[in-house]
Amino acid sequence: MATAIYIYESLKEYTKIYGLERKDETRESHLNDLYVRDDKLFVVTNTSMHKEQPELHRSIVHFRNGNLGEWEDGTEKLVTHGSLFYNHKKNKLDFFPKLLRKPTLQLRVDRFYGEKPKKKEIDYAYRYYDLYRDRINLILEEDY
Repeated sequence: MATAIYIYESLKEYTKIYGLERKDETRESHLNDLYVRDDKLFVVTNTSMHKEQPELHRSIVHFRNGNLGEWEDGTEKLVTHGSLFYNHKKNKLDFFPKLLRKPTLQLRVDRFYGEKPKKKEIDYAYRYYDLYRDRINLILEEDY
């Protein structure tokens, strides 16, 4: 199965859905980094120290050793705060959106939890990976 992308309206909504499962490391692992290369998203977590062979033919590639390692070629673009947005009209996740052109990468969002969002920017401090369900969990920025 493919990696799913779930977006939550707030941290409160995310905690309501996941509840006590947040203490389990296979259910909630922090995403170290996200990289974009061509039409692929590289997801980096620190969940395994075994030698790995990532599946580079997929659109979302998961690196479990904490870095890209030997597969880094310098053309990757690091996704930082302010470069990740949720487009609720198309139900897509936009990486590096541009004003009058399409973004660098667009991926389909599998599920959105919450009401119709007012804010579109993803809070980069709260990004998690669910190893058990093979799911990327992202949370929209909240007004404080």
